[in-house]
Amino acid sequence: MDQNQTADFIIIGGGVIGCSTAYNLANQGAKNIVVLEKGEICTGGTSKSCAITRSHYSIEANVHHAVESLKIFENFDEIVGGDPRFTRTGQMVLGPENHRPLMESVFFTQNKYGSDTQTLTPAEASNLHPLLQFDDVDVIGFESRSGYCDPYLTTTAYSRRALDLGVKFYTGTPVTGIKASSLNKTVETTQGNFESPTLILAAGPWTHNLGKMIGIKFPYEISKHKVLTLKIDLHYEKDWPIVKDLLTPEKIYFRPDSGGVVLVGTGDQGDLVKNVEEMTNEVEMEHVERIGKLMANRMPVFANAKLVRSWTGAYDIPPDWNPIIGPVPNLEGVYVAVGFSGHGFKLAPTIGEALAQEVLGNEPRVPIEMYDMTRFETGKTLNGAYGIGTFA
Repeated sequence: MDQNQTADFIIIGGGVIGCSTAYNLANQGAKNIVVLEKGEICTGGTSKSCAITRSHYSIEANVHHAVESLKIFENFDEIVGGDPRFTRTGQMVLGPENHRPLMESVFFTQNKYGSDTQTLTPAEASNLHPLLQFDDVDVIGFESRSGYCDPYLTTTAYSRRALDLGVKFYTGTPVTGIKASSLNKTVETTQGNFESPTLILAAGPWTHNLGKMIGIKFPYEISKHKVLTLKIDLHYEKDWPIVKDLLTPEKIYFRPDSGGVVLVGTGDQGDLVKNVEEMTNEVEMEHVERIGKLMANRMPVFANAKLVRSWTGAYDIPPDWNPIIGPVPNLEGVYVAVGFSGHGFKLAPTIGEALAQEVLGNEPRVPIEMYDMTRFETGKTLNGAYGIGTFA
């Protein structure tokens, strides 16, 4: 590339948030949009996602986005185009007695926005998932519309539709520098320079590196989260409900995966890391054994489960565990979408839509002003009733 390429909008990041934003900008009429991705589409944080779609949050704004995003996942081919391979399973949330008022309050909020959520008796829950035991469970919530998708198929569906609408994608294009003024932003890459009046940073945990280039420290930590897939002799049905177990210290969750195996993750802090580039896929056997015992407590048939595979993913976690979305303070024309703390995939359809609407000067259909970065300075943090964790 001999000279600077110009664009009206530049998005850095080719994960589900970046691709959803690109598609939504183009779908709302924006032209000359460029997406820069250091690797390939969906090879960063999104590629490690468990891609669960559910709406149990103690923060009402998260419930609103999750339910509206679920409506898009349910009708993705009609609304966006393409197949995210959405599998509807429903999700059970298992809690202790002292969580009952909070959980019932969340159920009310979910139903306010259109989620079909109810409490179940142990007998009713056993009919939906016969392997579970509920001896230590006091509250069982069930949101029937929840499920899971394929993160790669979802992200590439967004990118293909964006391409259809004229968006240009540059993969294998790491950003090496950014120069930002109020009128113009120059993004320096290994493939040449790109100029635009509007820049959107959507690089997940790697956004820290972009922030350094423009003199901004985004308020989030990076943590390493571990995912296992386990297999038992019995076939695990692909439409058995996702389970979130609030009675475990790690707040484990598990869902069916292809081939009759079970995918297991945690909703806790994880292991903090200083540099996402140095993070490895190593999962210690101590972790495997600890999670295995928790799974065997919830489903006794998992006492002899076999580990099929394991991997790790990076979470970008702000102090209140909620995302940072909107204008970057004191940098006109620069926007950010980061800090999703493991929520990103399930919120991506409406976050991309709302951010595109804000960038274009329109009122977002689903509000995002509560996610503004300035909340940490003004005391308007979104502190979830569950404390830390992905149910904020």
